[in-house]
Amino acid sequence: MVSTPDQVLELWRVFPWDESAKTGARFSPSHIPPPTGRGRFDLPREISHVLYLAESPEHAVAEMIQPWRGRGLSAAHLRRATHPLALVRVTADISGTSVADLCDPEVLVNTGVAPDRSASRHRDVTQPLARRVWDRGFAGLRWWSSFWGDWHTCTLFTSRAAAGMSFGEPERLAITHAAVTGAAEWLGIELL
Repeated sequence: MVSTPDQVLELWRVFPWDESAKTGARFSPSHIPPPTGRGRFDLPREISHVLYLAESPEHAVAEMIQPWRGRGLSAAHLRRATHPLALVRVTADISGTSVADLCDPEVLVNTGVAPDRSASRHRDVTQPLARRVWDRGFAGLRWWSSFWGDWHTCTLFTSRAAAGMSFGEPERLAITHAAVTGAAEWLGIELL
């Protein structure tokens, strides 16, 4: 996926779901967590919140279940903060702007980003990189997953992208959900 202006992105997220949560409230599909400074591509809180999304349902689930690699995953592991995990499609209409695709060599050159910098696990390296992308007017950035190059993640800068975001109907995750079984297979996690 190379993002161009006037593009609509189809992305996915997994979140702890409270069916009674109001739109935008914590545990709702549209909740945008405040910046903690711990995220790989977090921006300073006074600039913009960010929302980390995956390009496939399996990848979104894998981000949540990966702590159980080498162990078994049961239904009890599909909960966070006492709530069941749910999968939701996020549609982002980024008309008038674009997402910096850090998998594209031309974008790396144009933004002055070295590939090894975007792949770093050190926040003191990746957060300034996100700021550089922000300063160049992008609505977010795309990079390969820390799992495999086959999966990609999109970080949206919500102060530029939130107005065009919509959230689908959440699907409560279960051990038999196709995205859970697919993610578990990719990660080598036994389903209990």
